[in-house]
Amino acid sequence: MTPWEDLADHWRTEGELQVYDTMTEQLDVPCLVIMPDEPWIEPGGFSIDTERYLAYAVTSASTAPASQRMLHTLLHFIRHHLPEGWDFVSAGAPSQREHQGATYMAAESRLTFNQCTDGDPYEGVSS
Repeated sequence: MTPWEDLADHWRTEGELQVYDTMTEQLDVPCLVIMPDEPWIEPGGFSIDTERYLAYAVTSASTAPASQRMLHTLLHFIRHHLPEGWDFVSAGAPSQREHQGATYMAAESRLTFNQCTDGDPYEGVSS
């Protein structure tokens, strides 16, 4: 499994909410969506790679006060339910986002994942 798939599975077991490990056509809100950030993967020191991700907290845009409260709860869920190897960097302010013709409220959090690179986990993978 990839780091983002592992994280999505972890969050699914920690809470009763929908977690997407990639963008999808339709979102069942409230939910979390994990996407790569820029730069995605960078080599670090001492055989450690750093990977960057965005975890979006997404809610309905129909009632802004309730949506903002839910986003706050989801961002703290993200921060306090990260497995080993993951770090919370920051969270952005809520904003309206359009996706597949629907308007949602969303807030992004920036995460890093540090992985030991002793050996290639995809050695032998060919195109």
